[in-house]
Amino acid sequence: MDAVRILLVLAVGSATLFVAAERKRILGPRDPIAVDGSLAAGRALTLSELIAPPPLPDLDDPAIFEPVFLNSSAERSRDAILAFAELMGPAICEPDRRAQIIEAIQGYYGIKNYLRTEFHFRGPRASKYIDQAWASSKDRQIEAFVAQLLERGYLRAREISPRNHSFLLDVIAQEFGTNPCYRS
Repeated sequence: MDAVRILLVLAVGSATLFVAAERKRILGPRDPIAVDGSLAAGRALTLSELIAPPPLPDLDDPAIFEPVFLNSSAERSRDAILAFAELMGPAICEPDRRAQIIEAIQGYYGIKNYLRTEFHFRGPRASKYIDQAWASSKDRQIEAFVAQLLERGYLRAREISPRNHSFLLDVIAQEFGTNPCYRS
């Protein structure tokens, strides 16, 4: 009985090695497709193995990354903040207006951080492009406007970026003055 088991194990093992050792090949037009139980179709190359995968696009190609930036909401977020830049004073203190300004600033910095991160992973050309794209005159105006809001105490740093644990600007605002919106 043990001899039969050993022979059976050896037969199965040698059959497995024989089947595994066969190389895949392209079936000819007259080759059987496992109709006779030959398993030739199982060892044939598939269509996906015959066709080479398409090359991956070069993400650092300007023809690919420039439309990504141009179709983003960067320009809309810039314009949304600059629309509020003329309102410095008591108009900023209205609760609805204040919420709109905070939302616009958060949206601007959110899209800016997202695109910078994405483009820096694309490669050196995309990284250089995005750094230049966020250095426009509108961006400088926005930075100056936001800095002015923070310096004058109309906004606090944690309102603009709640995930930013920088409290230095809040300390400066408390040290040099209170929020003009809450003066009595």
